[in-house]
Amino acid sequence: MIEEISGDFLQWLRGFYFVAEKGTVQKAAIAMGREQPTISRQIHCLEKELGVTLFDRSSGKMKITPEGKALQEEAVALFEDVKRIKGKFTEQEFDYRGQIVLATTHAIIDTILPPYVEDFWRQHPGVTFHFEGAMREVVYEKVESAEVDFGIAPFDVGYKTIVFLDLYETGLVLITPKESRFFSGTYPTLKQIAETPLILFSHGQEIDPLIQGRFAEDRLKPNVFMTHNNFVSIKKYVACGMGAAILSGYVLSPEDEQTFDIYSLDRYFPKRKYGILLKKRKYLSATVKAFIRSIKPDIDFSGKLERDDKAPVLSLPQFLKAKWGTKPLEATGGEKGAKGKKL
Repeated sequence: MIEEISGDFLQWLRGFYFVAEKGTVQKAAIAMGREQPTISRQIHCLEKELGVTLFDRSSGKMKITPEGKALQEEAVALFEDVKRIKGKFTEQEFDYRGQIVLATTHAIIDTILPPYVEDFWRQHPGVTFHFEGAMREVVYEKVESAEVDFGIAPFDVGYKTIVFLDLYETGLVLITPKESRFFSGTYPTLKQIAETPLILFSHGQEIDPLIQGRFAEDRLKPNVFMTHNNFVSIKKYVACGMGAAILSGYVLSPEDEQTFDIYSLDRYFPKRKYGILLKKRKYLSATVKAFIRSIKPDIDFSGKLERDDKAPVLSLPQFLKAKWGTKPLEATGGEKGAKGKKL
């Protein structure tokens, strides 16, 4: 027998969800297009109905309580179930429409996704896309909060509510101006790299921990004179002759080979695994599933999605070649000398 609940319960829950996600009633009201008193009343009614305190207001701020955190997870799952029910009766197989919301890094949006998006959109012109470009940590947060349909980011073990499905692995590369003076035609040592004027990609104002940690292992202090959070700008400064840069190999284009000397850094830094991030129990529309399958054809949505951490992971060139028959410029294990040639 189904227990009777207030007809406003789902609206109360929705108001609670937005306050929990946005952090304040004011921000939640803006996001929902509602008045602040309406949202405050929804929270009060929900707390009264459940007999728990969802937010600690003692400091003058809306700090979510442990009970509120538990309800937040249940609310996300409930609203995903509502989407699933609606989708079962409104979606037509192979008639893909609606919006796909994806969170990933700006570099992946710029370099990896364009051919996938173009191909899918030409086949299904009724589909629209919204991309949230962000750092890895923010991508995971957006997937975990169900703000987006899915994400693409490097692997991180710290999220129990997210399933990571491998796509490819890629390494770091060092780029220097073409015919530069830095390494005199030889493959550089880590010490030589550290002593070179470096432009490094930063998160906030912090250098990538992987790069920072590797230099620290050898008790080296890198000569960093600039940090930046945009790989396109970093390449421009290197092209001006101002220094060298360490970047993920996939951000290089074929044209970059004419501008830079490129060195694989697989000898010094481990490769990173990139994959699709899916929130457990999240509803995915037929359109979103179809787009994900266009990126990862072997995915099976009929069963429980789990990562097989023992399965081999494709290199980025292998991953792209399987779909498009081409490969990027990225150095894939062969170390390159100052003239851009493999040693």
